[in-house]
Amino acid sequence: MKTLTESPLIGSNTLKLLAQLDAKLYVGFGRLQERLNLYPWARGLSFSGDGYLYFVIAFLACLLVPETGQKLLFSGLFAGAIELPIYWTAKKYFKRQRPYVVHTALERIHIASDEFSFPSGHATAGFLMAYLVAHFFPLYALPMYLWVGMIALSRVLLRVHFVSDILAGMLLGTGIAIFSLWVFGY
Repeated sequence: MKTLTESPLIGSNTLKLLAQLDAKLYVGFGRLQERLNLYPWARGLSFSGDGYLYFVIAFLACLLVPETGQKLLFSGLFAGAIELPIYWTAKKYFKRQRPYVVHTALERIHIASDEFSFPSGHATAGFLMAYLVAHFFPLYALPMYLWVGMIALSRVLLRVHFVSDILAGMLLGTGIAIFSLWVFGY
């Protein structure tokens, strides 16, 4: 089992600094959520990123613009079939505890679907879909990225992820989307 503070590629001092930054951001976003009472907003956004709406978007695209919509649907299904095993393998490999377990400065306000936080599945799936939508429907790139960016932020505000979990998910999802487009020749 590896932890995020053990890596042959990054020095331990660098990883400690990153962990400290993650902790400060976690507490800062937690305090912001408390001051502005953002829990209902964050919960709603988080729910919108549970994956169901990504299928709705792909199916609507198939109905409205059949040829391009089918490309979005098939590349998305392929990417999703790759994303899930990679995501679960990474979670089980790194076994990074949820922020509320590691840092008790803030109360737990939301129940996560699993034990580990790295990488963020919401960020992975969201940025995967955003990249595909931006590729096939560039006009919708900005609203899509704004939406999935807010979903990712909501996961930090709900105290179930560190910022680095979100960044890792963004990179993973984007990379898988690019791979999917490459496989299909799009």
